[in-house]
Amino acid sequence: LSLKELGINFSKAQVSLVEEYLNLVYKHNKKFNLVGTKDKEGILIRHILDSISILKYEKYLFYNTNNVEKILDVGTGAGLPGVLLSIFLSDKIFYLLDKTLKRINFLDLLVKELKLENIKVIRGRAEELAKENLYRENFDIVLARAVTSFNILSELIIPFCRINGKIIFYKSKKVFIELAEHREVISKLGGKVDNLLEV
Repeated sequence: LSLKELGINFSKAQVSLVEEYLNLVYKHNKKFNLVGTKDKEGILIRHILDSISILKYEKYLFYNTNNVEKILDVGTGAGLPGVLLSIFLSDKIFYLLDKTLKRINFLDLLVKELKLENIKVIRGRAEELAKENLYRENFDIVLARAVTSFNILSELIIPFCRINGKIIFYKSKKVFIELAEHREVISKLGGKVDNLLEV
């Protein structure tokens, strides 16, 4: 599996940054407890290519909405998917939110090493920050690549999203079962399911 196979356009500079990212995650994984996958190939396939895969729908997701500028990645961990997407969407500002100090320290290191100027790192708990005026309804797009269920994710994430903004969940094929169970919760929180995109 590769970027070409995913149908994603890329430059040499972008590929170089992705490789640097992979090397940094691999190098610091044990120290910062970043991802469960230990080998480079596993990190590349399971985390990096998975994060980038939605760029197959880049125009629809990121340029088919008026004035998409601020994108929040909730529970970013090692910067997945926020860091990877920021490399390919350099005209957007990405906010990476995580509660764990170790991971925040890694993200600060990463941003400095890769010289990524369109990233801001935030430490905090989503359920607390969503109540603050600085963050509430302040983002055009909110991303979540967590394994938590739809109802919990929706409660955490929808408050960050501006009116008529977008929320992008990375989900497995079990998404249809989850949607059947939690569509009502999403609706009660002011959200609606717009589309299911397969990658």
